[in-house]
Amino acid sequence: MVEWRTAYYGPMDREYHEASSEVTEHKQLEEPIFPLNRLGETVPESAGGRNIVQTTQAAIRGGAGTIQLIISPPPDTIGPGSIGARVGKEVRQALREIALANEVKIAGTELPTSLNNLSGFDHRQNTFSDEVRKRNLSEVKDAIKFQADVMGGGEIDLVSWEFPRGINDSDWNRGEFKRESEVEKLAWLVDSRTGRTARLPKDQSIHIAYDKNTFERLPAEEGGQLQEFSWKDFERWAEHNKKTGKGPKTPEEIFVEVQLGSQIDALKGQRARSLQLAEQEKRNIETIKRELERAREQADAQAIEKLSREIDRHTKIYEDYINGARSASQQAEDLKETIKSYKPIKDYGLKRSVQTYAEAGIAAMQETELGKAKGVVTQDLAIGPELGWPDYFGGHPDEFIKIVKESRKEMAKMLTDKNSPYYNPRLSRKEAEKRAERHIKGLFDTSHLGMWLAHFKPLPGESESARIERFNKWFVKKTEELAKSGTVGSIQFVDSGSAAHGHLPPGEGIFPVIKAAEIFKKEGFDGFLVSEGHEEERFGQGRIRSKLWQRAGNPLGKHNYFHGAPSMWPREQSSYFGKQYSPLFMFGSYSPSNEFKLWSDVPLE
Repeated sequence: MVEWRTAYYGPMDREYHEASSEVTEHKQLEEPIFPLNRLGETVPESAGGRNIVQTTQAAIRGGAGTIQLIISPPPDTIGPGSIGARVGKEVRQALREIALANEVKIAGTELPTSLNNLSGFDHRQNTFSDEVRKRNLSEVKDAIKFQADVMGGGEIDLVSWEFPRGINDSDWNRGEFKRESEVEKLAWLVDSRTGRTARLPKDQSIHIAYDKNTFERLPAEEGGQLQEFSWKDFERWAEHNKKTGKGPKTPEEIFVEVQLGSQIDALKGQRARSLQLAEQEKRNIETIKRELERAREQADAQAIEKLSREIDRHTKIYEDYINGARSASQQAEDLKETIKSYKPIKDYGLKRSVQTYAEAGIAAMQETELGKAKGVVTQDLAIGPELGWPDYFGGHPDEFIKIVKESRKEMAKMLTDKNSPYYNPRLSRKEAEKRAERHIKGLFDTSHLGMWLAHFKPLPGESESARIERFNKWFVKKTEELAKSGTVGSIQFVDSGSAAHGHLPPGEGIFPVIKAAEIFKKEGFDGFLVSEGHEEERFGQGRIRSKLWQRAGNPLGKHNYFHGAPSMWPREQSSYFGKQYSPLFMFGSYSPSNEFKLWSDVPLE
């Protein structure tokens, strides 16, 4: 009798040598979180000497149905990392045909980490640069055109390291995080006229003529009495001003106003003193002039010459005092303008990021409309931040959500403001807001969220495992907020074995990455999902995607990549599929025949 096997077995599988009726079925406990064809992988532009076409083909051959291209210029690339400048017509056509022939979706592009903000912050110079902002925006627009040309739409993202900021005193920190870093000892301000930053020492006290309780200026009659102010006192002062509605609202602005204000006071005193001395010289000159008149009446040539020289000397002194008073006035006015121009880095930097993301969103909208009219774009193009690292603004989920939502507001405003160069009279405010939601979307990298573990404060006597367990509850909470915010357009499922930046497949680390997938599924998420667990490719080709498929509960078999009835992951993981170690039994021709017997007649197992 012929027995037709319907499951996929290999010679190392026990079921390979059993009848179908003897195969043990593993019960599937739940439905897959997402269908297998939606669970794709990230594909580097160049890796191991391979080019963009080869890396894409390799991912497709491995079974990826969704691909996100990671821009990684070859080491010998000269100039900016723009992929549009490096990929010609024939290669673009090849990519289009590969995707079409294999029915895969090249869903998005991640820009290189060298392009890590749209605020224009230069991390080397610690300054905001219009040149950097424009260059980064230009690269984003170039990537949008590439995405439209090759992929017919999709999303572009860049890691959000918008600008430095502290963690310990951030608005969203409820005391669960503490970072030990030199950055935490500094408060950052920006001169809005130049973009240059000023860093204030938060760990140093200063002595000023203000009352620590009322924050009023000490009476002048108390002479040089001063009180010592720490940074905590300036924070209390800021809270006081918020309640009263008077004065600067941040400790940084108060610090600058007080410090520069004392310099202004000194300059005012200098000016008053100079004017006083100038007035005295003026009186001296008048006195000498009267003496000169008498000398002329007496025709005393020697006295006339001497008094004339005295008048010239005192006139010069008078002019010096007047110039000194003018200089003091000028410096005082300049300091007043400096006080006005200094802004907290968060306010200044966020405004620049929002403006640039809004402009990029409009570029994505325009490219979408143009491409659809030509028939080459089939889905919306979108741009947005990728959840960054804890070190910079854009790395916390609250900051990520704020960037996306504020950028959408700004884009809608640009499209409906008659004074804006992007004004579109055909769009209502409501329609402009819808366009902004379609074309500005962010990417959630789960590993980046896990990096916050490094700064998660342990409780007294708490073990490391208990701290990780408590952190993962925070991880899940923030994932729920991200899923409900409507700001996420795509997800990179990445795990890590610690708080360090890692790229392990889901389930191979310590974070609830698959729980994150379940949360987004519950919220009806319809964006693309990819694994970025490329670090385990050195242990076995394809683990970047196979481990995601496994953890997501996907069956292997019908409607997937193998023929026959669906086969569950517990069966496959008991075989040689994806294993990184040798089997603990002999099989095939290496196994002794049944005719072989020991001298004791005990069967050989």
